[in-house]
Order: sequence, then C-alpha cells, then structure tokens
Amino acid sequence: MIKSLRTYLYDFIAMRTEEIGNNVLKQDEGYRELSKELQSLLKEIFKCVPIDRHPTIFSYEEKEQAQLALAIEIMYRQGLIDGVFLNRRLSVVMENEDEF
Repeated sequence: MIKSLRTYLYDFIAMRTEEIGNNVLKQDEGYRELSKELQSLLKEIFKCVPIDRHPTIFSYEEKEQAQLALAIEIMYRQGLIDGVFLNRRLSVVMENEDEF
C-alpha cells in the first residue's frame, strides 16, 4: 500500500512539474525573456569555441538542465510534504482553539 502510494506520488510530481514547465513557465514573461537571453549567450559561446569542443558544451548544458529539473522536483516534493505537515498542524491548532 505504502509503495503504491509512493509510486503514485512520484508519478503525480513528475506529471505536475512537466505541466508547470510546459504551461505555466512558458506563459511567464520573465522566464521567456531569460530563455531568449540564454539562447543568445549560448550562440556567442559557440562562436568563440572550436567546433570540436561543441559536444562538451552540449553535454554541460544537458547536465545543467537535468540538475535543474531534479532540483525543481525535489523542491516541489518538499513543498507538498510541508503543505501536508502544515495542514495537520493547523488542524490540531484549530481543534484546540475550539475547546476554549
């Protein structure tokens, strides 16, 4: 039961972070502007680096993106856990207030 719940939770987090990446971020003006600036900077870097070193840059960029995706997933998961914890604590506080 716990394992299936954990699997469901991880699947939900993966689905939700992908949804946020595909919908929410792409609509954010600041995010779009930074993306354009990053693309422009990457083009400048490629101009300065010999062609035989371009795969190293691509590899770096892929690993950086994977790290960022992992960080987002971890933060989302922790936020979800914190939200459940906060909800439980507030429920206890509210129950205790009702007693007085």
